[in-house]
Amino acid sequence: MDAKTLQYYDSHGVLLARQYASADCTALHALLQEWLPPGGKILEIGCGSGRDALYMASLGCRVTALDGSAAMVASTRETFSRHSMDPSRVFLSPAPLPPDHELLSETFDAVVAIALLMHLNNSELAALSSQIAGVLKKGGLFLCSFSSKERKKADERLFIQREPREVASLFENAGFRMLSHRETLDGLGREICWNTMIFSLDLP
Repeated sequence: MDAKTLQYYDSHGVLLARQYASADCTALHALLQEWLPPGGKILEIGCGSGRDALYMASLGCRVTALDGSAAMVASTRETFSRHSMDPSRVFLSPAPLPPDHELLSETFDAVVAIALLMHLNNSELAALSSQIAGVLKKGGLFLCSFSSKERKKADERLFIQREPREVASLFENAGFRMLSHRETLDGLGREICWNTMIFSLDLP
């Protein structure tokens, strides 16, 4: 993952966590509730402040989380500790994961990546799609949400604009089948929109 992007999240962790907490997540959380298996074992890649991991846990899911930013991992571990969740299930790791990472030997019912894909270049995204396929049970779900439209206020983070069809093709080539695609407005009122896509793993 891009070093300047990770540095941005490390430098602005407190401010971003406050910003995430103020966002309207109604549409996103409704999709998580609709699609995630009750009691399922979930891996969240790019967990940020832990906001969505906490919501998934409230649905009865067993959540493992990781992020490449030390500041974001600290925030998520604090969130886990405050809500009697196991902070040892929050890992510091960039995406894609190093090939020897311990989580790559586990299996999950679903993998979730919120606001992550636009921070990855094409080769990183291809590698991540293979890793996700490797840790999911057959028929397991991958749910991702990524922004579209150019951002007026640019910063040093890497943002790659991808069409939904491009993302769908990449994951279909990795053995996934798209189940749903929804476009929603930004929860912070910015002039961007979000594409949320749900895939199932259909590898033989």
